[in-house]
Amino acid sequence: MFLRKIKYLKNSLLFRLTIFHALAFTSLSLICFLIFYHRIYTVTMERIDTELLNEIGSLAEHLRKKGLESTKAAISGNAIFENPAEEFFRLVTLNGDTLSTSDMSGWTDIPMSQSLEEFKNGRKKYLSQTVSDRENNKKARLITALVAPDMIMQIGESLKEADEYLNTFKNLFSTLMVILIMASSVIGWILAKQALVDVEEITRTTEDISKGSYGKRVRVKRRFREIERLGATFNSMLDRIQNLLKSMKEINDNIAHDLRSPIARVRGITEMTLMKNSSIDDYKDMAANTMEECDGLIDMINTMLDITETEAGVDSTKKEDFDLTKLISDAFILFQPLADNKQITLQTKLPEMIVFHGDRKKMQRIVTNLLENAIKFTPENGTITASAHKKNGVIRINFEDTGVGISEKDLPHIFERFYRCDRSRPQGGVGLGLSLAKAYTESMNGTIRVSSTINQGSIFTLEFTQ
Repeated sequence: MFLRKIKYLKNSLLFRLTIFHALAFTSLSLICFLIFYHRIYTVTMERIDTELLNEIGSLAEHLRKKGLESTKAAISGNAIFENPAEEFFRLVTLNGDTLSTSDMSGWTDIPMSQSLEEFKNGRKKYLSQTVSDRENNKKARLITALVAPDMIMQIGESLKEADEYLNTFKNLFSTLMVILIMASSVIGWILAKQALVDVEEITRTTEDISKGSYGKRVRVKRRFREIERLGATFNSMLDRIQNLLKSMKEINDNIAHDLRSPIARVRGITEMTLMKNSSIDDYKDMAANTMEECDGLIDMINTMLDITETEAGVDSTKKEDFDLTKLISDAFILFQPLADNKQITLQTKLPEMIVFHGDRKKMQRIVTNLLENAIKFTPENGTITASAHKKNGVIRINFEDTGVGISEKDLPHIFERFYRCDRSRPQGGVGLGLSLAKAYTESMNGTIRVSSTINQGSIFTLEFTQ
C-alpha cells in the first residue's frame, strides 16, 4: 500500500512541479554561489596583491636609497616581516640567480617565476600568481616585480587565512543550501498545490458529468489567468455538448413525429392497393408514390444530418474565391420556370462582380433554399428581389419578397429545425430549409436575420465579413 502511494505520488503533477521548483531554485542558488564565490575570491586576491605590491614598493625604495647590500641584509635578516612563517622574499637576477632570500625553511617547493623572459623584453612590470608548495601542502600568493633593469623581486604570502575565510563561506553556503532546498520544496509544494486546486475542481466536475450530471459547470475563479481560461473553455465546451444533446433529443422527437406521416402514407397507399382489385397501373402508381415519399424522407434525413454536422463543426468546409453575383444570377435562372408557373417576377439588383471567399456549395444551398422558400410563400403576380453589395469588407445580401409574411409570434422560431409557421398552409414543408441556411451561414462566420410584415412580405438578410 505504501509503495503504491509512493508510485502514485511520483507520477503526479504536484510531485513533479515540486521537484522542478526545488531543482530550479537549487540551480539558481548554485549559480549565485559560484558568482559570489568568484567575486569574493577575486576581491581577496586583489587585496593581497595590493598589499604585496606596496611591500615590494617599499623594498624597491630601500634598494634605491641604501643600495643592494643593505637591501640583501634586510631581506635575509627577516627584519621586515611581521610574520616570517607566512611570508617570504627573494631578490633574483633576470638570469634566475638568487641574490638574497628570506628564511624559506617553511617553503621548499616554490618555483621561480616562469615569465622571466617577459621581464627581459620589458613586456611585464609585475606578475601575480598563485603557487603551491606540494611538499608542505601550502599555497601562496606570489608577486614578481621588476625593481631594477636587471633585477626582480619576489614576495609571497601564505593563503592560509584566505582559504579559511573562503572555506567558511563555502560551509555557510552549504548549510544555507540545505535549508533553502528544504524550504523551496515546501514552498514549491504549497504553490503547486494552490495552482492545482482549480484543476482538481475541474476533474471533480468532469467526474460528476461523466456520471450524468450534465448541468454542472466549473466555477471560474479569477485567480490564475490560465486556469480561468481553461475553466471558461471547459464550460463553453459543456454548453455546446449540452446544446448538441438537446438538439439530438429534439431531432429524435421530430423524427418520431415527422417520419410518422410519410410512413403512414406509404403504408396507406400500399394497403389500399393490396385490398382492392388492383391493376398493373395501380401497382405502378403505388410504386411511384412510394418512391416519391422515400425521396422526401431521404432528403429530410440528409438535410437533418447536414445541419447537425455543420452545427457540431465536423463538416468539411472548402473555402475558395468565387463570383457571388454569378452564383445568385445562376440560381435565379434555374428557378425562373418555377416562378413563371405562379406569374412571379424574379429580379436582381447586383453589381457586376462580388468576389466572395467561402464554400461555394454551401452558398449555393443557402441561396437556393431562400429563393425556393420565397417562391413557395409568395402568391401569384408577386415579386422576389435579390440585391447584394460589398462595403468596408462587409458583404450584405438581401432576399425580398411580397409574400404572405411571418407573424411576430413565429419570427423568433423560424430558424429552428422542423418549425412551421402555419401548418394549415398548403405550401408547408418539413421546416428544415431555413435551419440549414442558418447553419451554413454561421459555419462561414456570417449572420442571417429576417424582418417581415403579414401580407406584405419578408426580407432575409445575410452578412459576411471578408
